[in-house]
Amino acid sequence: MQPSKKNILHHVIPLLCGTMILIPFLLAAGCTGQVPEPRLNGTGWTLSGYLHNVTLMQALSGTTVTLDFGDDRRITGSAGCNRYFASYEMKGTAITIGPAGSTMMYCDTPGVMDQESTYLALLSQAMTFTIEGDRLTVSDAKGTTILTFVKPVPPAPEPFVGTNWTLDSFHTGDAVSSVIAGTTITTIFGDDGRVAGSAGCNRYFAQYTVTGRSLSIGPAGSTKMFCGTPGVMQQESTYLALLSQATTITVDGDRLTVSDAKGTTGLSFAKTVKPA
Repeated sequence: MQPSKKNILHHVIPLLCGTMILIPFLLAAGCTGQVPEPRLNGTGWTLSGYLHNVTLMQALSGTTVTLDFGDDRRITGSAGCNRYFASYEMKGTAITIGPAGSTMMYCDTPGVMDQESTYLALLSQAMTFTIEGDRLTVSDAKGTTILTFVKPVPPAPEPFVGTNWTLDSFHTGDAVSSVIAGTTITTIFGDDGRVAGSAGCNRYFAQYTVTGRSLSIGPAGSTKMFCGTPGVMQQESTYLALLSQATTITVDGDRLTVSDAKGTTGLSFAKTVKPA
């Protein structure tokens, strides 16, 4: 017995309707999907090459130039000798980096200062970037590769307590200053809840408490010497004031940064290198 046309339509029409509904759904879910934009926020990189004249040169052996993208649209890092900072904007793979500020130290290793000035100048010429695996490539307006970076292998963090730290820069407002030549500012957080060190002229000490990354430092006491080198006493009072404003600490390898309640980095330390 042959099925009637009425029975055939009864079974086929719902199937066709379901298919017509399903196809647009699949198109919306898959065919119109967009490739996620590359992410720079929160990433860190180490320079592997930079454009010098018309040649892509390798970074100098023995120097480490870094580039860290913050979530606050600011980049920071080491230019090989000095710490630097700048603002940045990105849209898709387009990027604009503002003028860089930096500390003002001088490193006498041959080529280091030239590499640093070239690197900072090239940063300001950045127009586009690409990320392929663990490599970051930055190009200028002509599409020429001007900087290449690799993702560093992160060192194991130094312990916060018991490590000797030496200040290399401090931040006041929008300015970043290096420590006055000939002075050394240090700190060590003891396991007894006391922090102590040299503020550049006087020895200081204070109580501290730490929970996770949250830090609180009490009023500092100090010796009462006077150092006549211009700027040293002002530097000391600035340092102790920034220390008292600390609310957050971050240990990244052999570096320690101290930030205030707004998340602004106030003090940047490196692990103290002991003489051989």
